[in-house]
Amino acid sequence: MTASAVNAIALESAFHEFNERSAVLENSYRDLQQQITRLTAELSASQSARHKELLEKERLGKELARTLDALPGAVVVLNVEGIVRKRNKKAMELLNQPLIGRSWAEIVKREFSSANAGEGELRLADGRILSLQRRRLGTGAGAILLLTDVTDGRRMAEMLARHQRLSAVGEMTARLAHQIRTPLASALLYASQLSAEPDSKNGVPGRIVSRLRELDRLVTDTLQFVGGAHHDDENICVAELLHDVAETGRAHCADGLRVTISLEDDALRARGNRDALKGALLNLLDNAAGASSDTGSIELGAVCESDRLCLTVTDNGPGIPPDIRTQMFEPFFTTKPQGTGLGLAVVQSVADAHDGDVLIDSTAGGTTVALCIPLQTSVNKDAQAWETACA
Repeated sequence: MTASAVNAIALESAFHEFNERSAVLENSYRDLQQQITRLTAELSASQSARHKELLEKERLGKELARTLDALPGAVVVLNVEGIVRKRNKKAMELLNQPLIGRSWAEIVKREFSSANAGEGELRLADGRILSLQRRRLGTGAGAILLLTDVTDGRRMAEMLARHQRLSAVGEMTARLAHQIRTPLASALLYASQLSAEPDSKNGVPGRIVSRLRELDRLVTDTLQFVGGAHHDDENICVAELLHDVAETGRAHCADGLRVTISLEDDALRARGNRDALKGALLNLLDNAAGASSDTGSIELGAVCESDRLCLTVTDNGPGIPPDIRTQMFEPFFTTKPQGTGLGLAVVQSVADAHDGDVLIDSTAGGTTVALCIPLQTSVNKDAQAWETACA
């Protein structure tokens, strides 16, 4: 075999081996491309899932932030050193700024009063009371504080306790007043007989009668306030009512004090509880007498305004100070040394029982108090009986 033939066989063998290796490399490259494609798809899917997870976490974070801001209580998150890391809007409203980066001890000293508000509670400088609840977030993770404004609830509880005490006192007072009435009526009867003698009105018997009548008025006011006024359906002649009030009131007023009646329409009438309305007007008359001088004047009147009948008591005293007007109808509030503070409270209860209200017009030249009740517009079938009663 010649050398050229040997070289041809070797070259052919080399090409054959090259083709085999090329085929192996081509298959390996194809497998590598498939693996790259699969890994790329897996990476893309993983990135997509991660992106969705991050978006979901972001959405949940925003939703949680909105929820915290919507809470009616203040939320403060502290780190292990007691430094504020997070807070919601309510915390910013209650505790002012700044909060982030400040220690909780510093905030307590800055915002809260040293006055004791109760266990687990803090009192703000403006008087509001906050309930404080503290929970640890875990070892080395700090704590979360929840502060809730409980001022209204505390006031409601105090009002309930006060009403319960007043109810107990009222029940006891009513029983006591009923027990007092019987001997008081007897004493008033005997004293009236003594005062009926000539020249006794300004003497000791007359003074005894005056004081006993004051005591009887006090007992009546107490019973009416405790029992509450009620609306009867009596037909009331307004003129007759005012004359009765004036006659009774003159006996309690100083001799120089004039009590007059101004009534344009003698046929006015109303429906309600006559005794309650008389008692209310007598209380207003008594207050007017206290505000007037011994030579002053008090005028009783009645006017119709739209669908209301207003029974008025007017004096020429110095007027009512503005700071007293907001409290004068509160039970037990009084400016008199010996007053009980029930007179005007009874007037208000009578007005409420008749679906009415009490109006006040006071200046330096005098005061007018009007007890306004719905006007009786229905015509009584027996009109002649009304004219006779009001004559």
